[in-house]
Amino acid sequence: MPKSTFFNLPKEKRNRITNTLIKYFATKPYEQVDIEDVAKECKVAKGSMYQYFENKKDMYLHAVNEAMKASLKLVENIDFEQLSLFEFLEKSFESTWNFFVNNPYESLLLEKAAFHDDSPCKDEIQSLLKERTKALLNDIVTKNQKSGFIRNDIPAEIIVVFLEGATWSLKRYFMDLAKRMGNKIVELSKDYVSEVRKQWMELVKNGISKI
Repeated sequence: MPKSTFFNLPKEKRNRITNTLIKYFATKPYEQVDIEDVAKECKVAKGSMYQYFENKKDMYLHAVNEAMKASLKLVENIDFEQLSLFEFLEKSFESTWNFFVNNPYESLLLEKAAFHDDSPCKDEIQSLLKERTKALLNDIVTKNQKSGFIRNDIPAEIIVVFLEGATWSLKRYFMDLAKRMGNKIVELSKDYVSEVRKQWMELVKNGISKI
């Protein structure tokens, strides 16, 4: 976490430092990010960066956390009180895709932080992402069971475990596919992504049984 000196800065300066950190860590391998270059773009002295953060890893975690907050905010802003779980998942997928398109640095940083081997704390970030996803899913599943949108003969926690794994694996599928093609996720065919999403939703709704 940033030091108190960082939070005492004017908002505009804090945002400039945060956005610059996100850009550098998104576009360069962690070991190749030079804090002196970051400081120059932020128009502060290199030493000042270490007055705001403990070390380089602290800067990295701050950048990832801010990117994560921006991503989750889009989903959390969905009013799911009157939505079925399946409508929520559709809107969530759409919001996530829009985030990839409109926030290229943040989305690339989250992808690298959670899945790339050069991430200095991949396991920690994966756990945090899953924890936040689980909390959100638990809320919507519980409400849907009470509203009668989904079956209640299966405990909410089991449904959440299933959905958490399914959504996480779908994201990983698209990331791996884009990587094999040498592209970013947003460069994948929109029609193909839409078709996979429909097939995924069909599996979530009806399972794989032919009966």
